[in-house]
Amino acid sequence: MTSNLLAALKNHQGKGVTVTTHPLIEAAKNGSVDACQRALQEPKVKVDQKDTEGICALMYAAEIGHLHVVKFLVEKGARVSAKDDSGETALMKACKCGHVDVIRFLIDAQLRQRKKSGSIMGSDSTKLLQIEKQRVLDVKDDEGVTALMKAAENDELEIVRQLIDEGASIALKDDHGWTVLMWAALAGNLDICEMLVRNFEVAVDYVTERGECALMKAAANGHWEVCEFLLEEGAKVNQLDSEHQTALMWAAAMGHTAVVRGLISKDAKLDQPSKGGKNALLLACAVGRDSIVADLLAARAKVEHQDSDGQNGLFGAVQSGNKELLALLIQHKCPLEAHTLRAETPLMYAAMQQQLECVKVLCAAKADVNAQDENGQKAIDHAEGTLNSKVVEVLRQASKQASEKGQ
Repeated sequence: MTSNLLAALKNHQGKGVTVTTHPLIEAAKNGSVDACQRALQEPKVKVDQKDTEGICALMYAAEIGHLHVVKFLVEKGARVSAKDDSGETALMKACKCGHVDVIRFLIDAQLRQRKKSGSIMGSDSTKLLQIEKQRVLDVKDDEGVTALMKAAENDELEIVRQLIDEGASIALKDDHGWTVLMWAALAGNLDICEMLVRNFEVAVDYVTERGECALMKAAANGHWEVCEFLLEEGAKVNQLDSEHQTALMWAAAMGHTAVVRGLISKDAKLDQPSKGGKNALLLACAVGRDSIVADLLAARAKVEHQDSDGQNGLFGAVQSGNKELLALLIQHKCPLEAHTLRAETPLMYAAMQQQLECVKVLCAAKADVNAQDENGQKAIDHAEGTLNSKVVEVLRQASKQASEKGQ
């Protein structure tokens, strides 16, 4: 029976790709009011017409910073509050790109549109206007991210200040519970972090329901200056997330040497285990971070540490296929015969993973080729199961040498 994918491909054979052109959108991108005017004279062209990503002419003009086009489109009835397929508005796009004048105009334009629609009415119109303005500023995209968060992520310091001065809320959280500070920290925007904390008293020790904090975001993305600032302002260096992972673990796994060294100097716990029992060393080993492992070992991380399955750093080095890291761990006396709950050793694991060079390093270090797992299988048995003749031959020679030495 033909699969759905093959059927779809068959149905499209010989058919050309249809490209839809949007003259108004192209005119807006080019910053031409005259071309926009001509496009709108076409009966099928509407001012809020969107492309395949749900983006309209007003959004493109706002993103690029064509204020004159933005004004023209709004005058022609473009809806300022319209969203694209990801939930972004023209205002959000302008905030991400730092267009101050466009932002100011769009805020006022949307308030005028709402006032015209009758949503701002009553005896206390001034108060209602301010409430409506905050709603405009605090609108969220499909993931709960606000214009303020987007500006913070994109290092738009003046826009962040402008939005807060206009009344944007700094206390809002996105769908993951992230705050504007977390977005700034994630992107490594130190000046914005400093302003938020020192000028607007945003809490540095806030954590989401999953235990995530700004320090972890900065650490995971290699921003030591931001990490250092947050720590100086009171962030907890050993804060645990819902998986019991710390900022050090995130930095180690992602390979950020400066952050790892900095966190170690700030008394980060080297051997804090995650829920799966992995510490920073094991996480670094699993992705082959040689220099990170060297730093952790120099700081006296426990080389013999095993996770909840019984794996130590040697298993991680094998997983990453890093023979140099494997040799480094062996040099630091990482136990060769550590075994999992199934009695599997690093050598067996290397055989199963068909890591020929790792098998050679372990054999050279005199790993026990005769060790058996819970099913009575040796490393060579696992190698034969993979049909990897090269690994089998190395283990056969190692077994022969071990046998001769035992005689």
